Amino acid sequence: MVNKISGYKGLILLCLMSLLLNYLILYPLGLGQYDGPEHPYLFGIINLAAGLLELGLITLYLRRVERMPVRLVGLGWNRKHLIYSVTAVVMTLVLHLVYLKSLDEGGVLKAYFNVHYFENAQLVPMLLCTGAGWFVNAFYEELLRGYFAIKLKSLGPLPMFLITGVTAILMHAINGLDWIYAILIFIMNSTFLYVYLKSGSIYPAVAAHFIYNFTLGHLFGSGAVAFLIVEGELPLWYTLTPIALYVILILVTAKLIYGDASITHCLGNLGRGDVRSAHAQSSRRSKVM
Repeated sequence: MVNKISGYKGLILLCLMSLLLNYLILYPLGLGQYDGPEHPYLFGIINLAAGLLELGLITLYLRRVERMPVRLVGLGWNRKHLIYSVTAVVMTLVLHLVYLKSLDEGGVLKAYFNVHYFENAQLVPMLLCTGAGWFVNAFYEELLRGYFAIKLKSLGPLPMFLITGVTAILMHAINGLDWIYAILIFIMNSTFLYVYLKSGSIYPAVAAHFIYNFTLGHLFGSGAVAFLIVEGELPLWYTLTPIALYVILILVTAKLIYGDASITHCLGNLGRGDVRSAHAQSSRRSKVM
């Protein structure tokens, strides 16, 4: 069982510590200027270091303050999680590729393949570096989101989605906010939270979160590791369209793979790890014996 001595004050404290850690890394050290696609190595190193520190902070907090095994947040892995993760990666890449190429055909912007992509001797290390930075970043954010869900599950689905969404907005305030960006953060938070609740594991949400950021942050754009070069500014509605399609695909895929169980029903398994994965493994062992 989850120790509740910290109450909701623990959530606030953990968020404040996380924000402070991010601020100290990016601004007093002057590293915020390298947090972009133009500097793949520095981007990867900074985000990897920051993500590992955040991950260490969350893990230490769960173990020492909450007296809660980290696995209870949902670190199980099974075949459904693999299928969902691979599907999310492929769908995200194909969706944005098709969309951007269609805009290129319509003359809205320029989107063309980097024909010299594989001639770059530093391509693999740059991809590994930036990919690792995005992955660790997505991992610690989903771990934190999972912990929030466990702490707030007694309130019911609607308050949980509202509180985690507002918290996500505040956590990104360090990067600057406007109302459109805030709404998008709320929508994406709700999407990844839904995937987490349906699956019972953070890994499917990590996969969806990681590939979305990696695709738009580095693989497609104007950075050093961009496979699809994109030139030109998009009007607001053109920007929102692929986000809406992405959210729909991610949610529908989660429902198809993980079944029709309601979110309220899924809340009952929170704080006990990936129950479905554990049952599947137990069943397999019993058949062997």
